[in-house]
Amino acid sequence: MAISYLHGPETAGMACEVNPKIIFFEETRRFKIASDALGIKFSVSRARVRRRGGKARKPPYFACCYNVGNLGNVNIVAFFYPLMADWELMDKDGEGYRQRIRSALREEMIHAIQVMAVRDRYQASPELRQRFKTAEAYYEQLLGRIIDELATTQEGHDAVLTAAKLYYEDWTIDSLEKLRQTDKRLHGRDGYMASELIRQLVQIRFGELTSEEAKGKAWDRYRLFSTGPFGTTENLLKSMAAKLRQAAPALVSLSPALAETLAEIERTICTLRQVDAARAGIVQKPVAATVLVS
Repeated sequence: MAISYLHGPETAGMACEVNPKIIFFEETRRFKIASDALGIKFSVSRARVRRRGGKARKPPYFACCYNVGNLGNVNIVAFFYPLMADWELMDKDGEGYRQRIRSALREEMIHAIQVMAVRDRYQASPELRQRFKTAEAYYEQLLGRIIDELATTQEGHDAVLTAAKLYYEDWTIDSLEKLRQTDKRLHGRDGYMASELIRQLVQIRFGELTSEEAKGKAWDRYRLFSTGPFGTTENLLKSMAAKLRQAAPALVSLSPALAETLAEIERTICTLRQVDAARAGIVQKPVAATVLVS
């Protein structure tokens, strides 16, 4: 069965759409073909509790994991039970649920490619190996540099905060200092949000929904946000994502570090698409990453 990483035909008939387990396993099976091609391990966990920092926590939907220090052994884990719970939150909307699973899988693939690209750049550069003790230390410096470069203008500053509000589901993040505090509290370091901004921009530049938008109506269950004139959280998020889309070309021009990182990720994704098309017997012209800006 051929897959298409970012754009592809639906593979299931309407009879399959009503079963969330079938949708989940169809999408993860398609995804595993792409992850195998890149040497990224993929697994499904049925854990109901995940321990982090010695404390029992509710597992996330997905996790992109890698070795501390050298950024090796990149692997993606899908957590079955949280993803099944979204079926009810999304009013058993088969098509919406499929899109939600697909966008979340793409999100983790982008993160994995991002980590591997930074690791490979570090390993190939004697200068970087001399300046930074580990690939992870270089990665953290790179993420911080992207935020610093974007914050030099009001447009970049505002776009970073919009992206952070989307990701963290926290409308109170109204300054870079508040963002740094949130990054440190939830991820142990400031600058983390840059990795999510990169992911959001890749999704936008390929014409996809951001993962936050793909959650759809699930946002409006059990969440008490002030939506103002937008009426629903879903509409508010769409409006915020639209602002991020408009700012995307300017953000790339503001940050050379961001532009270089995006180009590396997009080259890999374009290669995946070419492989998928060849497997399906479809002839496509190569697409340069630099022309993907909308």
